[in-house]
Amino acid sequence: MISLDVAATWTRILSVTSGACTAAGAPGPGTRIAGKAAVSWLEGPWLGVFDFAGLRRPEREVVETWLREHAEPLLMVRHLLLAKPLSGEIFLELTSQAQEAMPPGWRDGPRPILFLAPAGRTSRDRRAQYLDALARLRIPLVEGGSALWGVREFDVELLVAVAQLATPAGRAAFRSAIDPRQLHLFDQQLPAAEAALLDDLAGARDEEGTLALDVETVSSLNPGAHPLAVFAAVERAHNRRRGEKDRTQFAGRTIEARLAARGYPEPLRACTGEFAQRAPELLPAELQRVFEASELLSSR
Repeated sequence: MISLDVAATWTRILSVTSGACTAAGAPGPGTRIAGKAAVSWLEGPWLGVFDFAGLRRPEREVVETWLREHAEPLLMVRHLLLAKPLSGEIFLELTSQAQEAMPPGWRDGPRPILFLAPAGRTSRDRRAQYLDALARLRIPLVEGGSALWGVREFDVELLVAVAQLATPAGRAAFRSAIDPRQLHLFDQQLPAAEAALLDDLAGARDEEGTLALDVETVSSLNPGAHPLAVFAAVERAHNRRRGEKDRTQFAGRTIEARLAARGYPEPLRACTGEFAQRAPELLPAELQRVFEASELLSSR
């Protein structure tokens, strides 16, 4: 059993049930863009891939057991079918539950892929490995669809805590360490925190920020583009404005974007008057970013 920081974990649980998000990054199937869930752009669930390369062995064992015995069906109803968790080499293989639950013909064509990685423990090289692995795989599930992938980073400490608290022994040990006056509140809040965590993994409770707002705008201007493709273009446009150390490499999801990431700065075109007429409500800086992202999106 992993020793939990009771005060920090209890505080985090309360913050999550009050609205704080536990995962962020690329849209998930539950993310609402332009008024509809991202899953509706392509029929059928997405492929969810947990990357445990940054987890310690005890953490990995706790979370793997939780996923297998408890959480996987709850992610299925959130439109995520799971591959077996990654720890080293990137190889996509569906879990036995996913194989039983997948719709007929689901893996006969490319599907959106969402890598779920521990925040603060994933290196740039690891993101490069995602891209290289998807480029090498020659199976219908990913072939021709490697542009439709993204990374959501999750709060690993909270995930481990929720996984451990799902066991009777872990829950009993935690309850014995908190103020008895808060036991009733704890029993109420723990299920709510778990539900929020699962929603966040699927992208249903994304926080609004500059990048998310740009994704919404670019999507509205390009209504046929898949949310992951839109996110890749927007993230790449944002990367151009970051310093070398802050830049998210390989955000563009394609070989071309990977090469461009190594050769910044990229040549930029000023926003055209014709495009400005399509989005007159945007401020100049927003308009330029959205223009660049739309240009990247249309060049694919």
